Amino acid sequence: MSRAFVILAAGKGTRLGGEPKQFRLLGGRSVWHWSLETARRLRREKLVDRIVLVLPPQMTPALPNGAIVVVGGASRALSVLSALRACDEDEVLLHDAARPFASVPLCRRLIAASTGKNAVAPLLPEANALKKIEDGRIEPLDRDGVYITQTPQLFPRAALRELLENAAPRAEFKDEAELWLQRGGTLDWVAGESVNFKVTEGGDWEMAQKIAGEGEIRTGLGYDVHPLVPGRKLILGGVSIDSALGLDGHSDADALAHAAADAVLSAAGLPDIGTLYPAGDEKFKDADSMALLRDALAKVNAEGWRLEWLSAVLTLQTPRLASWKEAIVRSLETVLGGGRLSVTFKSGERVGPAGDAQAVFVWASATLRR
Repeated sequence: MSRAFVILAAGKGTRLGGEPKQFRLLGGRSVWHWSLETARRLRREKLVDRIVLVLPPQMTPALPNGAIVVVGGASRALSVLSALRACDEDEVLLHDAARPFASVPLCRRLIAASTGKNAVAPLLPEANALKKIEDGRIEPLDRDGVYITQTPQLFPRAALRELLENAAPRAEFKDEAELWLQRGGTLDWVAGESVNFKVTEGGDWEMAQKIAGEGEIRTGLGYDVHPLVPGRKLILGGVSIDSALGLDGHSDADALAHAAADAVLSAAGLPDIGTLYPAGDEKFKDADSMALLRDALAKVNAEGWRLEWLSAVLTLQTPRLASWKEAIVRSLETVLGGGRLSVTFKSGERVGPAGDAQAVFVWASATLRR
């Protein structure tokens, strides 16, 4: 059974004030991006086939690897309809972007409870003592049997689309599960999670910030070596350098770009460049290594990581690279971003293959955050 994960992020979020809450930075990334990461993990587990992000008209980021963006409507119902019309999967998981901490295990429980015809929602027993204010009087309210409804909520896509097309925009309901019940549908439930709260008021935002902290930080290492030979260009960091000797390799052999790519891929836990861009593949013969670095960084960004800093040390006996440093740094910054890197050049000191002008060695470290 095919399945889409829909992230609803088209609301105005006015109760929190200021910038709409789904676009605020939380732990170094937008609030909606937390839900995107959950959806991507589900897709890696083959529990989700498509990701749909519903945004306001002015927000249209490019999302690789099968994710699509649709424009939301004037109401929640119309936004959901836009998403349902943009996909053709059997089931949908509808999730509010304002709930950044929905977990993969919660989604697994929802999927396991699906029969293909029912709807499934996460419910959480109300643990607080409740009061009701009516005509200025405060009365106790029995909390037994009272549950908080969360998202994501799972539905058969075609059936929910039909309900919304017949009901919107005049029907009144607080979530799709309520509409489903109003129309006589079967709603099953799984245990919700306390951490899967909705960011609505200032206190919710403070709690979310405490949970998110500074975000996850990782460091990765990259290394590359290429022999120096006559008759080849010497290209480092995307810059062609005047030299009697160049670097030998299947691509343009830019050892600095290769080490940088391996460093960011390593930090993100992704395969190295030898696996992603194998030397035995004719497609990468004489390839521009800066294009490979750009692609590697895109893969890292797609996993939710952002480059904080990259440091590289290059050892080469000849030619001297001091006069080329500014050009090399500027070239790397076109891919990695400005002010995010340090490049140091070292002489081989007449020791070993580097000192004998036989090879170039590069070490790089990358710090990522998400």
